[in-house]
Amino acid sequence: MRRKSDNDQYICVFSTTALDLMKHIISILIAAVLILAAYLYQFGLPAFLSSSDVLPPQNSTSQGQKSSASNAPSADPSARNAKRSSAPGRRRRGAEATFVTLADVEVEPYEDSYSSIGTGVAQQSVTLVSEVSGQIKEVLFDGTSRVSKGDELIKLEDESQRINVEIAQAQLSKALDSLERYQSLQKRNKDVVSEVTMKEAESAVAVAQGNLALARKSLADRTIKSPINGRLGLAEIEVGDFLSSGKEIVNINNTKTILVTFELPERAVNILALNKEIRASTPSTQGKVFAGKIVAFDSQIDDVTRTVTVKAAINNDDGLLWPGMTFTVRLVEESKAMPSIPSLSLTWTRDGTFVWIAEKGKVKTVPVIIRNRQDDTIWVSGDLKQGMKVVVDGVHKLRPGASIAVAGRTGQQETKAPTNEPESTQRSTNQEKAQ
Repeated sequence: MRRKSDNDQYICVFSTTALDLMKHIISILIAAVLILAAYLYQFGLPAFLSSSDVLPPQNSTSQGQKSSASNAPSADPSARNAKRSSAPGRRRRGAEATFVTLADVEVEPYEDSYSSIGTGVAQQSVTLVSEVSGQIKEVLFDGTSRVSKGDELIKLEDESQRINVEIAQAQLSKALDSLERYQSLQKRNKDVVSEVTMKEAESAVAVAQGNLALARKSLADRTIKSPINGRLGLAEIEVGDFLSSGKEIVNINNTKTILVTFELPERAVNILALNKEIRASTPSTQGKVFAGKIVAFDSQIDDVTRTVTVKAAINNDDGLLWPGMTFTVRLVEESKAMPSIPSLSLTWTRDGTFVWIAEKGKVKTVPVIIRNRQDDTIWVSGDLKQGMKVVVDGVHKLRPGASIAVAGRTGQQETKAPTNEPESTQRSTNQEKAQ
């Protein structure tokens, strides 16, 4: 019983080893099939296995003729060599052309655009402040009305100031009368009025004139006027309120022009210029785009945000825009005309970027440098000209100097590639296929 158990154990170990070996063999076979499938998908069947290289069956008559012809000595060894070289099984793989898809090179400019968010302010904005104290006698505006420069807005009590003006006027009149009397006496007799008396009379007139000017200025300050053209904001004042000196009364904004301040990245510095056009839009007027011009920009780049501050002016004669609105600003720069190609035509290597150019059934590489990209179109700099053909599909199969044929797109018939074989060899091959 002990020996039988040992045999069973040996049989079990042998079976496990055989099963593992079968698994390894199956894994190797599957890997080989996958590698073969990938090769066939990438490069197709070899020339000696292609169906086009197998001669069709022939009838007995032609076979007899061929056998007799083969038994007969050939009169022309060169023809026999040409026929041997034209046999499908002997076609060189290097003579076959690769089917590719081509696209035209277009030379055109591209638009380099920058977008930013900015805030609008009025071109002129002031906060009206009282220079004097006093009780409000009259308010001459209602709500957010438009005003012009010099319009009267508020009047304060001014009775004392008016009295001061009258007193100053009386003092000036008295001083003028004294000066005129001294001048008349001096004309009659120069020794009657001394030079000192004349100087004092003239000084009294000057002082009286200054006092009158101060009195009139104090009276004028009791009336508060608009310093600019614009629209008034809200004012919380009423007749009878006491207005203290330095108190803010109302905001006035001149919104004929809206100034938008925004920031652009460092790479946009080279295209900044005064009067350069911008486009702006705001959520409050959806679907409408406003034109503006750059009026100022900073002279340095912010060392934290790496941006430059720009200010643009937008005409607002229709009054649609208000100070404080948020704007999306777009700055567009059109480049000079450059070659543009589909993005699929680019090939990257460790030596740089290049494209395949098709010329007379052959291909060559041209190095390029990417300048811009928009969707599937790329603008490059390189030795490319209008109308050149670049390879779009099939670039991974190409080598410099390789022969190509243009593959038709959907709904088009494909054009077969010419081979590099001699004309006599091709004629011989065509005759054999015709038989």
